[in-house]
Amino acid sequence: MKKGEIVKLNIEKLIYGGEGIGKTPEGMTVFVPDTVSGDLINAEILTVKKNFAKAIIKEVIIPSEQRVKPFCPLAKVCGGCQWQHVAYEEQLRAKKQIIEECIHSIAGMDIPVKEVIRNDEITEYRCKVQYPVGQKKVSKNFTAGYYKKGTHEIVNIKYCPIQPRIIDEITEFLRTKAFELNLTAYEEKTGRGLIRHFVFRYSQTNKNLILTIVVNASNQENDSLKDLCILVKKEFSDIEGVLVNFNTSRTNIIMGRKTELIEGNNHIEEVLDGKIFRISADSFFQVNPHAAQKMFSEVRNIVSNVIPHQVQHENKEKPSILDVYAGSGSFSIYLSDLASGIKAVEESESAVQDGLENLKLNNINNISFIQGNAYKILQDMANNREKFDVVVLDPPRKGCSESVINAVKQIAEKYVIYISCNPSTLARDIKLLGEGFAVEFIQPVDMFCHTYHVESIAVLKKR
Repeated sequence: MKKGEIVKLNIEKLIYGGEGIGKTPEGMTVFVPDTVSGDLINAEILTVKKNFAKAIIKEVIIPSEQRVKPFCPLAKVCGGCQWQHVAYEEQLRAKKQIIEECIHSIAGMDIPVKEVIRNDEITEYRCKVQYPVGQKKVSKNFTAGYYKKGTHEIVNIKYCPIQPRIIDEITEFLRTKAFELNLTAYEEKTGRGLIRHFVFRYSQTNKNLILTIVVNASNQENDSLKDLCILVKKEFSDIEGVLVNFNTSRTNIIMGRKTELIEGNNHIEEVLDGKIFRISADSFFQVNPHAAQKMFSEVRNIVSNVIPHQVQHENKEKPSILDVYAGSGSFSIYLSDLASGIKAVEESESAVQDGLENLKLNNINNISFIQGNAYKILQDMANNREKFDVVVLDPPRKGCSESVINAVKQIAEKYVIYISCNPSTLARDIKLLGEGFAVEFIQPVDMFCHTYHVESIAVLKKR
């Protein structure tokens, strides 16, 4: 097999990363994007490695029954979605299979994986949008949108059906006004230019948003940039506030450490099941509030239906809970009335400030926030022989460090509830926890429709 060769493939399944895989008659595995399980295709080989090859579709000979027409005209080029051509039920089936196979191949375990909790709204669900900004070489017109698949080339998006439409309107205004004000866009290759990203946080509850303009500068001394902030706030009543974030690093990190409010308020609020959540520009909150509500409720059901039976014999009415990587306290707030007390550990100062405000907004007094590095705090707890009936873990995509896992083993008395957005790191961490805990089941939640991403709730019981 060599580059440029055309091979006929039957696509067997979809994998984490979004591609479909098929095998040649010789047994070589070939990864092909934009395919569906059941497709019969001709594929053109792009690269060949020792045990696999990568290819693109040359021709769909017989389309899968699960192949559908994408509802977005940019679906083939935009990297925001990978699976718009896949029927929604097939997306859910594929996500469950991905989790099962990751757990089996990485952790070496066969664990019950429940059916994926579906999303009721599969368009206009994305409430956090981060658009890189660029300029055309000749006209100098501004561009903003997601990256083209597999590149850092910006797809200039005028309409995106997976996010609220007001974001499209504001983005178009920003592109036009930035050009008129003679502002410049950041260039990755040279490190020159000012505007790096437009970042939106939208409230499905109140139908308003905050806009953060990320700039390649260390302070706000640009009059034209301030004019842009004032003009966009004046133009759109939906905008609650406009902020500028300063990021001069030559990395792919979107937000810098310093943010300055220019116009309006620096936060929005989301209300889920009567609970109020304050969301600032640089604090974490799930991008899909409706799906987040289902996930929070599912964790609450797990704690309310399973845990009480384990603490009754100790004459405890309610379990003690430790919430690690707590963000602004979403899980803690949902669990507060079920717990004797909750300690919420979070490194981000802005997230903790939001969390403390959330406690006031919801009249909760049994949650205490601890700001700092998760490992250091958990190690201190382990050294002091602190114990919790339930430890909730909601780490970033990279998962937990081995040192955090080891500390959790010492601290968790009965259960660990691990929330993950990456099946691979979930499997790795479950394997490490497996020495002291048995996984009872995994409950997936479809947080990101039309992508290969999936949230998982793993419930582990102490052996």
